[in-house]
Amino acid sequence: MVTKKELTEEFNRVSAQKDVLETYEEIAATHMQNVRSSVLVSRLFIEELNSISQQVKSSYKEQVLKMMKKKKIKDLKELTFIEKNGKTLYVLLSSNTGLYGDIIRQTFNLFLGLVKQENADAAIIGRIGYELFENSGVKKPYAKFELPDSNVDNTSFKKIIDYIIQYKKVFIVYGKFETLVSQKPVVIGLYDDPLLFREQSGTKVRYFFEPSLDKIMKFFEAQIFTSLFEQTVFESQLAKFASRMTSLELRVEKTKAILKDIFLEKEKVRHRIINKKQLETFSSMSLWSQNG
Repeated sequence: MVTKKELTEEFNRVSAQKDVLETYEEIAATHMQNVRSSVLVSRLFIEELNSISQQVKSSYKEQVLKMMKKKKIKDLKELTFIEKNGKTLYVLLSSNTGLYGDIIRQTFNLFLGLVKQENADAAIIGRIGYELFENSGVKKPYAKFELPDSNVDNTSFKKIIDYIIQYKKVFIVYGKFETLVSQKPVVIGLYDDPLLFREQSGTKVRYFFEPSLDKIMKFFEAQIFTSLFEQTVFESQLAKFASRMTSLELRVEKTKAILKDIFLEKEKVRHRIINKKQLETFSSMSLWSQNG
């Protein structure tokens, strides 16, 4: 039979566990709010950058078309000012730690299915992603990178950009935030015509270029590509922390239920002890009566 001391120790242990989980949940909520702010700022930056890029291309459409002709490019979708290797790359945005619920595994499963069926290179960001891939049994070389789970380290970020920007097509597989309780794995292409012409209405803006138009367009292409990737990283972090909050909340509720059961069991034991003492008292009174 479980003793009152054992139940008290178990109650204290589970209570401490609940406190830790609630602390992690609060930290996740704080990170999520910070990342959400970064997502909104990044979106605004991309919109402004892309708007200026479109103004330049629209104002200097003839010059850009001449560049395309010189490079023997017929399709606008093939327009690029950065040298490419002609290959396709799939990038998995994973994590370095656990406690992110099911979204990491779901995202990995989507990535694994794609690299199995596609003739493309692979890159994985995050230690959990490495481990899952190594244990998958798929014998395919891949590039490894690390990024912090809660922010963007500039040195690591630049290393990733320098590697992936050389590919003709880049697809990012990541967890996307939908609602606080809903995140889903998705895949997006970073070259979904960010540099196609969009004719600007109204008066065309004239620019002075230093050093040249093609170098300016190369700058815009690199910046837009980098910004889109950074935005995707922020979106992934937002989904991960939302998933962590949901997962931790479920654990907290389960822990509260366990605490309730332990408390009820403690009450039962307490009542048994009281009843036992009362019986012992009655027995003693009975013996005194007999002796009297």
